[in-house]
Amino acid sequence: MLPLYVWIIGFLVGPFVILALFSIYTRLPDGSTSTELTIEAYKRLSDPLYVNIILRSLGLAVANTALCLVIAFPSAYFMSRLNGARKTLALSLILIPLSTSFLIRIFAMMDFLRLKLFGLEWLYTRPGILLALCYNYLPYAILPLYASFLRQDPRILEAAQDLGASRTKVLTKILIPLHRSALLSAALFVLIPSTGEYLIPALVGGSRYFFIGNFLQNQFLTARNWPLGSALIVILLVLTLFALNRVRSSDSHVEGDAR
Repeated sequence: MLPLYVWIIGFLVGPFVILALFSIYTRLPDGSTSTELTIEAYKRLSDPLYVNIILRSLGLAVANTALCLVIAFPSAYFMSRLNGARKTLALSLILIPLSTSFLIRIFAMMDFLRLKLFGLEWLYTRPGILLALCYNYLPYAILPLYASFLRQDPRILEAAQDLGASRTKVLTKILIPLHRSALLSAALFVLIPSTGEYLIPALVGGSRYFFIGNFLQNQFLTARNWPLGSALIVILLVLTLFALNRVRSSDSHVEGDAR
């Protein structure tokens, strides 16, 4: 286990400690930092301008997560019910795009949005950004749900239907509770990277919208305000750890109920 511990400490804990230290350093007028400790960066994040950027980013990430789950849940269910070559083909259609460069996928999506589907302008709009996010992160929602559906005993649904359960009750009383852990995992796989996404809002949205990714790029590379950027990253990491802990707790409750 020693290599694993070295990897975790060196590449996960180490950078987090560095960012945490920078978040409480003092920014000097010339853009450099002083080791004088202060919480000024965290206070500045309460400014309505920064709060609006954070809420706008979280809102977009939540909308993308919801859209991905709505599409992924039935897609994963029907994929798990396919047989033989059809199942392999469906899984390949999900995995093959992931082997393509992320940047190329974004440019391909931008060309698709230029077609003005339904006579609407999609490029450089929030709905266009949302579609591009969903297109790129949908596989990460489908795969954990697909794996969960593969482990499901098909006789459970047959028994529910034999006992007179409607399709709505099968969905709300059996399928969703049964795969709650997979739904939470899929939600986290989409929500966490979507919150700090930089390339998609920057390219698909142009310069019209400012999200957390753009904000961090501006603070670290342009404004040279490392304490402010580090403070926001620390807050996001703490929220992420809290969300992961809640998912673990939920998994424990599900296992306890099953027993």
